[in-house]
Amino acid sequence: MNSKFLFFLIIFSTFSFSQNSKNNLLKVEYNEYRIFTPKIINIDLGSLIVSNDFSYYGSSIVKKEKKGDSKDSESFGVTNIEDKLSEIIINRKTNILTERLDENIFLKKKYAVNENLPKMEWKLTKEQKKINTYLCKKATTVFRGRTYEVWYTEKIPISLGPWKFNGLPGLILSAEDKEGIYKWEAKTISYPYTKTKIDINSLIKENSKYKKVTFKEFDKLRTDAIKDKIQIVKARNSNRNDLNVGFEYSTDQEKEPTNEWRTQTYFK
Repeated sequence: MNSKFLFFLIIFSTFSFSQNSKNNLLKVEYNEYRIFTPKIINIDLGSLIVSNDFSYYGSSIVKKEKKGDSKDSESFGVTNIEDKLSEIIINRKTNILTERLDENIFLKKKYAVNENLPKMEWKLTKEQKKINTYLCKKATTVFRGRTYEVWYTEKIPISLGPWKFNGLPGLILSAEDKEGIYKWEAKTISYPYTKTKIDINSLIKENSKYKKVTFKEFDKLRTDAIKDKIQIVKARNSNRNDLNVGFEYSTDQEKEPTNEWRTQTYFK
């Protein structure tokens, strides 16, 4: 499929949804998995709500599994997971994405991180399979240092999915990164959603507790904080030879190990 035809499908999909009804909503619940090691598994529940003008994706922790004992150390890693996960809001008219998150590992603050809706370069394949009752097609992308494989259905003509995924001619029902760390699977699908009333405006309403920054600004703030923390730990333990202290941090296990401004993933 050439790029011009794919672009037409995406435009048509968005148009079809907005023309059906002014009150149409889509609601999808996803099981989310974060598998950092065979002994550390996080199971979360994500909810995608889409209206004509906005989409909202929020997730909450359902279960944490930690098997076996872990040795005490003073190193840093993504296994130190925030209990409150992020919310992602997309203005479908302006194509601005805002991620609200609590960065409580290094920055210890709440941020509303704004960026243009990321452009994901998709490779479409001919592979097909059914998820629930929906015929789905397979696509892959490399996004900010991680390779993702997804399954989407054109039966629901909305170019979105869980997390930041977007840009396909249909709704993404399943997604997984190549290394098997992150995975999303549709649990329930309501289209159009006609059950209990959802006030999407209350979900996307601005919250003054979250400091507004751009994606580039946030990445620099966090990178600088990582470097500062490592230096503080080094200085504090420079004369303590009896301790086995870790002085490094890697972004390799994060959803976005790199980005448009940073290729470095390892800090020490």
